[in-house]
Amino acid sequence: MQLRRPHVLLVERRDAPAFSLASLLAGGDGVVRESRWLALAPHLDAEVEVSLAELAVLEAVPAEGSVAEAELGARFGAGTVARLLAEGLLLGEGEAHAAARARDQRLRETAWWAPAAVVQGFGRWDGVDVSGEEARRGPRTLAGLIAANGPPPPAAASLCEAHERLPLPPPAISALDELLGARATCRNFDPDATLPARDLATLLQRVFGAQGSEEPEPGVPMLKKHSPSGGGLHPVEAYLLLQRVEGVEPGLYHYHATAHALEPLRTLSREAAATHARELVAGQDWFANAPALVLMAARFQRNFWKYRQHPKSWKVVQLDAGHLSQTWQLSATELGHGAFITAAINDRCAERLFGLDGLAEGAIAVCGAGPRAAQRGHFEFDPRGRVPR
Repeated sequence: MQLRRPHVLLVERRDAPAFSLASLLAGGDGVVRESRWLALAPHLDAEVEVSLAELAVLEAVPAEGSVAEAELGARFGAGTVARLLAEGLLLGEGEAHAAARARDQRLRETAWWAPAAVVQGFGRWDGVDVSGEEARRGPRTLAGLIAANGPPPPAAASLCEAHERLPLPPPAISALDELLGARATCRNFDPDATLPARDLATLLQRVFGAQGSEEPEPGVPMLKKHSPSGGGLHPVEAYLLLQRVEGVEPGLYHYHATAHALEPLRTLSREAAATHARELVAGQDWFANAPALVLMAARFQRNFWKYRQHPKSWKVVQLDAGHLSQTWQLSATELGHGAFITAAINDRCAERLFGLDGLAEGAIAVCGAGPRAAQRGHFEFDPRGRVPR
């Protein structure tokens, strides 16, 4: 059987302290540094610890091409080669390795820049429960952070002395300033309120909907949206988990940007929708009960079609999501609703819910909107007192 290396494979040396009786008996403090080598292959769901002998096997396989399993076994030992094959760090031709091969091929076809692929692949959460962790360990406080890390860097960077600064004229004030001032992250949604269907439609059309299109080449439409996008490609899709929206069954949906319509994926009971919502936002209870949650998921392949293996392409996708989130926040605020955006999500939950592979299309962040609760149970940062209480 012919074997080849994965398309993207980075190796990290990681050091950690360990107890050493020999060091202690020799008069030392009993602490030594132990090194481990970790293989980071984003087509796998976990990092793999490898030995120097196993690294030698991987080094012997060319980046493009393959080597016979028997040849590698004769040089490095059949057991060493078998272990790398079992872990997915070597890819074989048989049916047993089909899933790993398919994911690796998907990664190759998407044209990832290798470091970005590793960050995207290994930055995905699964099973994180922020509220549960706070209940066990206690909430993180500003005083605790200062005690652990010292004071934070200055809130505003100063590059010269105060007397050297050039004062600017007062800004012009308009209705936009009032809207910007009213924007705040909502952590207190009314758990019983329903989001009007027209308000959801307005949000989706303003934020994710196509405002126009042109065909610079036949059959290749380019969309105009309200938020900027690198290369004008708009790779971020809107997947919805709806809990309480007027006239719409609780469930999973996709928003079609040019048809301005919801595409039903799966209907859920209200209880199941609430369970999935909490898992999706990593147990952040203050966000989980929003009537409408929108997963922003990037079709990386659309962006990378133009910027192939480019060191800035993944970064541009994150910028796109940031632009969209501000448009979402301002639009929801203008409609009189609370809104939020969070990147602290269980990415693999999103993949399971919406059928994403995490390689060609992956989760970026979740935003949500809906009527505010009458009373605040969770803290909200609103130093100017603009948010209705």
